[in-house]
Amino acid sequence: MLFICYTILIVQYVIGINAKWVIDVDSSIIDEIQKNPSIGYLIKFHAPWCGHCKHFEPAYEQIAKEVNDLSTTVDELKNIRIVRLDATVYSDVANYYDIRGYPTIKFIRGSQIIPYENERSKLAVLNFLKRVNGPPLRWITSIDKFNEIRNEHEVFFLLVTTTTTTTEDDQLVKEYNDIINQYISQAYFYATNISIIQETYFSKYKFDDESQVFAIKNEEFYLYKPDDYKNSLEEFILKEKVPTFPQVAAGNMFDLILTKKIIVIYGFNEQSAVTSQNEKRNDLKSRIHNYVIKHTSTLHDTFQFAWSNDLDLLSNIAVWTLEGPLLFLYDSIHRTYGIYPLLSTINRNIQIEPILDYVISNHSQIIRQTGNTWTKRLIRPFWEIYRTIMAMFNESPLISMFVIGLPASALSIVCYCLCCLSSETLMNETEIPDEIRKDDESVEEDEEDDAHDMSTVPTASNDEQKTITEKKED
Repeated sequence: MLFICYTILIVQYVIGINAKWVIDVDSSIIDEIQKNPSIGYLIKFHAPWCGHCKHFEPAYEQIAKEVNDLSTTVDELKNIRIVRLDATVYSDVANYYDIRGYPTIKFIRGSQIIPYENERSKLAVLNFLKRVNGPPLRWITSIDKFNEIRNEHEVFFLLVTTTTTTTEDDQLVKEYNDIINQYISQAYFYATNISIIQETYFSKYKFDDESQVFAIKNEEFYLYKPDDYKNSLEEFILKEKVPTFPQVAAGNMFDLILTKKIIVIYGFNEQSAVTSQNEKRNDLKSRIHNYVIKHTSTLHDTFQFAWSNDLDLLSNIAVWTLEGPLLFLYDSIHRTYGIYPLLSTINRNIQIEPILDYVISNHSQIIRQTGNTWTKRLIRPFWEIYRTIMAMFNESPLISMFVIGLPASALSIVCYCLCCLSSETLMNETEIPDEIRKDDESVEEDEEDDAHDMSTVPTASNDEQKTITEKKED
């Protein structure tokens, strides 16, 4: 009996490991979405040769499993289906949803289409699903609820109203509601009343019977002051919706640029075979994060720190291959960059705090490389083609040989035939039809007969051929 129980447990464990929670769909997904407007579909459009697609696949399976497990208890994850589609096979669906790269992730519900353009991690995608599938504006009813939300999110926005505030009269409330509809997929938006939270965290702020908007982050609260943001709440949202030390991916790099700050990215490549090196890189990331939290009051207005384990992203900005670990500095206003290597810091266990102090103080001397000149714009397409081809061969060499090698071979044969073979060789190898051959033979026979007739024509004697002068002399 004990043996049977163990066997059942092992079978269940194996099934749980190998279970495929993501559903593969085909061209019928378009009709299915239109027939179920109340159901949200998270679709990953991928290609079999795409290396980034393969790297994201395990996390995407975990996302599907998490949504399936929490859909019965978490209202924000109900009525969501996690699917994927091979865009190279079902190109009609890819064209219908305007897919231009892989992997592309979109949340689609009826006619509502929201692209996902953030880091490809389980936590980030789940937060995205909670935002787009939940209510646009959430209400905080107690200080305990506020603390719970603050521990759950790295950053969220909070509208604090007063007892005398009315939606019809308060222009800030109207502007806040309009902003929610634009940025619901990128940030959490909450609202509460001053009477609920003022006695704890907001006692130092003066409201004067006017509503206020805050950006709540783990380390600090940031108040929206219209004079500092040109009376634009949207500019405040764009600058503060980025966490203090986020992970940078291709999708959210533009969000960092919109902050109009000096971006400092700690970049490195994770090496699966070298565990000790990964531990050192992650430890260095933690020390940089602690430094940023400690000096956030002096760094916040000028610098935006981040980290990335994808050096290809930074290499695409520099248009040459970068070696990590490093600090990548980018001026988001002038589009210039600089690099400070950190390899010696890891190998020699050097303290990172003095290095960061130096980088902050001398960032204008480090940022000297131009990233948007005409030469860079000219080279960049060829660079991206090169990086794409190299990534394809690294991830799927056989498929890449078929996709790229076969057309290249056919083109080479055509070029060789057109340019390298001599005309005599082509004429010798060309077969002459029988009718043309017979016509040529008859023409040759006619020419021989004409020559024979010419040879039989009588010629004049020597006397007849003499000139008149010669005859007189005779």
